[in-house]
Amino acid sequence: MDTETISTFESKSDAELMEAVSRRESDAIQEIYKRYESILRTVIQSVLHDDSETDDALNDVFLQLWDQSDRFIAEKGLHGFLVTMARRRALDRLRRRLAYHRTRDRFETELKATFRGEARVHQPPNSDLADLLHGVIGTLPALQQEVVNLTFFEGLSQREIAARKSIALGTVKTRLQLAHKKLFNQLAPLQEMI
Repeated sequence: MDTETISTFESKSDAELMEAVSRRESDAIQEIYKRYESILRTVIQSVLHDDSETDDALNDVFLQLWDQSDRFIAEKGLHGFLVTMARRRALDRLRRRLAYHRTRDRFETELKATFRGEARVHQPPNSDLADLLHGVIGTLPALQQEVVNLTFFEGLSQREIAARKSIALGTVKTRLQLAHKKLFNQLAPLQEMI
């Protein structure tokens, strides 16, 4: 790309740039990006408060602009068009994130209730079941064993574990999820025998 092409796009109006985008001229979208990236980043960041998700949403906006340039109405202006798209992409990501967190939290609550409920209901008169549970937990990787023991035998919350071990809350949650899957797969066949 020569400097004459660059200066040509720099001097074009938003409507002219969008016409060039509709003709699939990539230099035009680059110029729009230069003009609006900072504003759109601010809009998205105000919703998501996460740099990496903001970057992803910003990329989504420009991909959508490229793919749907025919929806642009010159009379309404590019600024409003882009801000609306940016806000929608950010809100979509926020909704997905919240839905994920709700599902994960519900799963964890059910998991804790299941483990605690089974521990109360199936207290063996001898230590055979306890030995079995400890043996199965012993097959887990050390980091997963640690969070399982802290959660179910010491009664710590995930936040308390994260603070005690100086690890991220998400790491604690992931380790518990992985441990739950492994324990369930190992104990499910035995459940009918108990």
